[in-house]
Amino acid sequence: GLSLGFGARGSVKLYERDDDTYRDAIEKNFIIPSAFLRYQYNDLINLKVGRQEVDLEWLIDYVEGGFLTITPMDELEVNLGWARRQAVADPDEVVDFTRMNENRGLYVLDVKYRPLEWLEINPYYYHAPKGFRAPGLKLGAEYELGADLAAATMVQYAASKTHSDTGEDNGSLFWLEQGLSVYDLELTGGYIKVNRKGTGLLDSFGDQFPLEEGNRITEPDARTFYLGAGYGIGPVSLEGMYGQSRYDDAGTKVKEKEWSLSAAYEIIENLELELIYVKVDNDVKDDSYQAFKAGLSYRF
Repeated sequence: GLSLGFGARGSVKLYERDDDTYRDAIEKNFIIPSAFLRYQYNDLINLKVGRQEVDLEWLIDYVEGGFLTITPMDELEVNLGWARRQAVADPDEVVDFTRMNENRGLYVLDVKYRPLEWLEINPYYYHAPKGFRAPGLKLGAEYELGADLAAATMVQYAASKTHSDTGEDNGSLFWLEQGLSVYDLELTGGYIKVNRKGTGLLDSFGDQFPLEEGNRITEPDARTFYLGAGYGIGPVSLEGMYGQSRYDDAGTKVKEKEWSLSAAYEIIENLELELIYVKVDNDVKDDSYQAFKAGLSYRF
């Protein structure tokens, strides 16, 4: 059947220590990131047109476009999409809708197939006309090691071929991640390697990297490793993450380290308080900083 969806987000400045810090992050105090028409046919077809939230490997946040999901069987999901404008509407960042790829848009094909209960095969393809073409493959495995012990492994590779008009080199990226779940404790470790010439514009419209800032993950010839831990009990969730990137800066090897701590508390249903502390330490001292973020959000 047909349905309509609508969502709005408003922000209010409560405190600002440095001038323009709030406005640098929050471009608009009010934004309508979601406004779409959806058609669903049983569990087989889901078509959504308009402004909508997306959460794909290299396309995230909110976009204006159309996406079709076809599920011919429980083990197979095919996603086809096109987007022409993109926006950010997070508690700590708001950016209004802007044209993607000089208004040429982005086309996406994303397929998820589970031949076995514990294995997922996820090939995908991104095409930005006169921008880049990027096929990739992601493999995920989840397995039980004991009554209260589980593990998850992910490996991914993507290569991007850029159009000559961009002036950018072709690129690629390799990503390996291992997770371990022990009772309510989640442990994660990973490694990301970028081609010496960069990603080939692959990350132009978002990514799924776990670091809060992750400023240097996609620099040319960057090598990043990270370790994280998360724990949740009742309405409280805690998470800590450490990451380190080594990358090339005009022929010089540079290192950037990042520590982050976050806590979220659901005060009442739909009302959540989130606190985040981040410390970035770069060999280039001007690129080092600390940040504290606090957000109070209510969803209805």
